[in-house]
Amino acid sequence: MPPRPRPHGLLRPAAAQINEAIRSLIDQPNDAARAEEYQRLLVAWAEATRADLVKAA
Repeated sequence: MPPRPRPHGLLRPAAAQINEAIRSLIDQPNDAARAEEYQRLLVAWAEATRADLVKAA
């Protein structure tokens, strides 16, 4: 049986934590280290939310 879909707008706990890390990162000075961390977090967020995507027919 496939997993039940979550209501729109709710993230998995891991995705929510990553999202919060991205939000707090924006308050830091813009430098190369912040850019690298932002890219790493975006990849992690995409992986955490990938299961939410529906394959097109």
